[in-house]
Amino acid sequence: MRVSLNEIQVVCRKAFEGIGFAPGDCDDAAEMIAWLQLQGLDGIGALKNALAFLHDEVDRPFATCYEDAGQLTLDAHGQSVLRCAAQAIELGVSKALRGGSALIRIRHCHNRLLLLGYLARCADQGLNFCVYWRDARQERVATLSAGQLIPSLRVQALPQPADSDEQSINVLISRHFTLLPRLSAEGIDPEITRPSPARRLADGLEVDDEVWSMLKKLGEQVLVESTEESRRRGAGESSDAR
Repeated sequence: MRVSLNEIQVVCRKAFEGIGFAPGDCDDAAEMIAWLQLQGLDGIGALKNALAFLHDEVDRPFATCYEDAGQLTLDAHGQSVLRCAAQAIELGVSKALRGGSALIRIRHCHNRLLLLGYLARCADQGLNFCVYWRDARQERVATLSAGQLIPSLRVQALPQPADSDEQSINVLISRHFTLLPRLSAEGIDPEITRPSPARRLADGLEVDDEVWSMLKKLGEQVLVESTEESRRRGAGESSDAR
């Protein structure tokens, strides 16, 4: 089915609220999913893989393993990047603006593609980004140059399955030079070609029907709770207005 960008933002925000995200985190996560969908990177599809785990991650904290003026390493303890990427990128941007560059690493996280949605908001700060992550069979490199709104994403098949992978993602941020991946042509998928965001907005954004229904049901939990609270207040509390 096809929906508008605004519908994605509203439905996702209500769904994240239903899951238990804090208000500010709801807005960040919904904006990120909508941005990915607009760029043709299937933010809704990536979110589908996270929905089964997000409820159990509400009260699971992430930890700082190391931090100095130019580096930050976090341990997400198996959480989705939805839980910690916004804070990590904000800290990385602050470090890069002060010192010229920064390296951010998030260990033990999943749904790593979703982190790309946090980068576009930094495009007007004169920073360049290179994001790298891998799984057992592929490594992915995304770059976003200063002033660029759409990331370049390349995928390289590994010659043999990796022995181990701690599900980490690395973000290099630089104010002084453009960051480009050094990858051989062999085994690399061509850079993903996608219709322009303007064209996609005009046509409507394609979303998976099943995932859309799941998100709306999560949002309905918030509506039910709000309605019950409203009824309680209406029945048991008087208004000060006269």
